Amino acid sequence: LRRALGEEIEVETVVAGGLWNTFADPLQIENALLNLAINSRDAMNGAGRLTIEVGNAFLDDSCSRTHPEVKAGQYVVLAVTDTGSGMTEEVKEQAFEPSFSTKPEGKGTGLGLSMVYGFVKQSGGHVKIYSQAGEGTTIKLYLARSFRSEDHVSAADTVATTGGTETILVAEDDEGVRTTVIEMLTDFGYYVLKAKDAQSALTVIESGAHIDLLFTDVVMPGPLKSPQLVRMARARPPDIAVLYTSGYTEDSIVHGGRLDPGLELLSKPYTREELARKIRHVLTNRPQGGGAAADAAAPHSTPADPRHAETAGKLKLLLVEDDAFYKIN
Repeated sequence: LRRALGEEIEVETVVAGGLWNTFADPLQIENALLNLAINSRDAMNGAGRLTIEVGNAFLDDSCSRTHPEVKAGQYVVLAVTDTGSGMTEEVKEQAFEPSFSTKPEGKGTGLGLSMVYGFVKQSGGHVKIYSQAGEGTTIKLYLARSFRSEDHVSAADTVATTGGTETILVAEDDEGVRTTVIEMLTDFGYYVLKAKDAQSALTVIESGAHIDLLFTDVVMPGPLKSPQLVRMARARPPDIAVLYTSGYTEDSIVHGGRLDPGLELLSKPYTREELARKIRHVLTNRPQGGGAAADAAAPHSTPADPRHAETAGKLKLLLVEDDAFYKIN
């Protein structure tokens, strides 16, 4: 936070005693807090006071009647308050809409608050904005109380990140993100295939190429959606591992405020170490099908069809190219 906010913003933290537990992804908590803090920094023009508070709260039935989307019950509240310019009623009503931003063009994507909103809803919570023009802003994240005992960091989370030699298919529509991910995975030692959308990824899968893990964005353009791609991919090699990634988790893989059972998600943005650790975790824990041992013997090739003896031992090359100049007959 200090690196993101600068030295002219005073940061104060207020943590209540006897805090309850809540069930949420720690990385997404960090991302949400950072997003709110950066918005506050911009609203204060780089100078002012930022207050971060954590406490317990109970939302009763009267609150649910006023706000039908709010479920009565006990919550852990994370509140971020700034001394900035505040919001008008019109801005407050649109604050959580994707791509809405009050910042000058090129200074913001408008995705920050919508990502925070999506994370809180995924965690079964609620978000409330308290703000007036010229009076600063407070944004409260209500995260549902959990009666589970606190999780502790496991040894697996502290070990050095490692790579591997498996084949990973990266399906990502953002060219910049795709290029960066491919570079990192290649540096880790993995063999990487790429696709710009779900349909392109399915084409690669249907080509018969050996794939150990499908690393796919949740939301991509095109008629074929990521969950459909995953179902079709798993119908072919039964031991393929799948890791979703997203900056804003849609309902396609989240139901009842929770990530669907058996799914793995790496939230954007993520660090190089987080990517390496999550990829290794998913590959290590993938279900092992009957064809895994045979595939391991030839990690980057498809077994030759015995009906075509002349092709035995030869590699197959799939060319995907939209420029006619480079197409090969």
